[in-house]
Amino acid sequence: MNDTDAASEWLTVGERIRASRNAAGMSIRELGRRIDVSASHVSQVERGLGSFSVRTLYNVVNVLGISMDGLFEEVVDAQGVVPAVQDELVATERSAPLDEAGIVLRRSARPSIQLKEGPRWERLTAKAEDGADFIEVIYAPAPGAEPPADFIRHGGREYGVIVSGILNAQVGFGQAQLHPGDSIAFDSRIPHRFWNSTSEEVRAVWFVLEERSDQSSRGPGDSPAGRHNGF
Repeated sequence: MNDTDAASEWLTVGERIRASRNAAGMSIRELGRRIDVSASHVSQVERGLGSFSVRTLYNVVNVLGISMDGLFEEVVDAQGVVPAVQDELVATERSAPLDEAGIVLRRSARPSIQLKEGPRWERLTAKAEDGADFIEVIYAPAPGAEPPADFIRHGGREYGVIVSGILNAQVGFGQAQLHPGDSIAFDSRIPHRFWNSTSEEVRAVWFVLEERSDQSSRGPGDSPAGRHNGF
């Protein structure tokens, strides 16, 4: 992964954030205020000249009411064209290739995002899913690294399994080291953070079930986590 590839990914992410912000009738300044970053940084991201952290990106999708995996750069073919994904039922009924049906996604074609000072996300579905994110998260080697300063908190529930390496996890006040084959599941409204402090890369498969629309109006202070912790 080089800087040019990362810049291309964030150009796509930035364009989609700008389109969603405009559709919501929200100014750059207002979005920046709501996600606690400067308007100039929002502008840089929208133009593909900057990037957001994991926490900030989750804040963006929550404020704009959009899907996280819908921000990923689309899968393209060898000619750089986004292939038309057919309806799964129609495609399978006529024995179409599963790639064309959007059921199979080849590893080389995964859409991805390199987060600012954080892990790399690779989407594991050929198209954005409604109400769920299915991704592989890659943490670069970082011997002796300290935990991220920011905790993440968002609606929904998430599940992860470690494929390789050792990942540090903190959910609320509890901590654990997760080894290959270990799994984790928790309410995403509880403040959490993950980090790699070893000399080896960490790879983990993550599934996030987004919060239902009838729960979206619940504020952070209304959740059990928001009432009893100091994060």
